[in-house]
Amino acid sequence: MKQIKLVLSVVFFVAVLAYTLAFAAHNSESVNVNFLAGIQISMPLALWAGIFVSAGALIVWLITGLGSTAQKLKLRQLQKELEEAKRRLDKVS
Repeated sequence: MKQIKLVLSVVFFVAVLAYTLAFAAHNSESVNVNFLAGIQISMPLALWAGIFVSAGALIVWLITGLGSTAQKLKLRQLQKELEEAKRRLDKVS
């Protein structure tokens, strides 16, 4: 099962890589982007897309990482409370 999963992952990665390279080859025209601060930058469309997709992925990764950390802290707190409740129950029994 692990081998099938690995093969499918590699095939998916190669397909995405091939599509990305084809996209970059067909979208090499420069695009001007005007930022609100009055700055204008000209780069190929494929580079802009890569920058914004990467920035979005980074933001999502950071947000989910913070959420995961908060859940781990809450889990640790609840486990301590459970252990304390078990100790109190053992004393009563």
